[in-house]
Amino acid sequence: MHILTERSCLGLVVMPLIFTPSSPTRRDRVPREGEKFFIDEFAGLESWDDPTPRPSSMTLQELTDIFVAAADRQFSLRPKSPTPEERMERRKERRRKGLIIALNTYAKRNNMQPNELEFVEEKVRNQVEGYGGLYVHSNFVVKGLDGRHSLFFSEVHPNCTLENDVVLCAPLEENDLGHCFECGDRAKDLKHPSGGGYFGGHEKVMFPPGDLDDSEEECFM
Repeated sequence: MHILTERSCLGLVVMPLIFTPSSPTRRDRVPREGEKFFIDEFAGLESWDDPTPRPSSMTLQELTDIFVAAADRQFSLRPKSPTPEERMERRKERRRKGLIIALNTYAKRNNMQPNELEFVEEKVRNQVEGYGGLYVHSNFVVKGLDGRHSLFFSEVHPNCTLENDVVLCAPLEENDLGHCFECGDRAKDLKHPSGGGYFGGHEKVMFPPGDLDDSEEECFM
């Protein structure tokens, strides 16, 4: 007795069928040259609800066609993968939201209203290692209520989504020359506050980590 079951992950529910050979010799032997061998005639069909053997009302090819059509229909309902351009836009938007969280955190820590500071654009960023893991250093432009633009520095955890992901966010002065080994190697234009306060980049890293923010964990978001 041979049991054929199909538990389809495609959402197709197929009743388990038990194939009981009605002519074992026809199934087991190899047909002689010139002899036709009809695979759909070799078995009767049984179900769990009705164990009485009976001939199939459909051929094997018809069953195959039904399954393939159902699989194609299910695959057509899957969301399409985003294009490289769409992935880039999603990455930019995720970074922008992270920097806005950092800016709002700075405003809150300094008893300011969030609308007093407006995020304009990011200039440069770099991922670094430090105490406790990985961090992202960034310089970005902020506009105040007076319309003047100023350059800010932030250190956040990768994929910043919460206030707790913000280590430091502060405006930069013209003479700020804070040191960072990793930004010095890979992002020489990125400025750091002279007063410190950031965790990453204080040690030389032999093999710098890849930018987790550039991974495709958001592909299907």
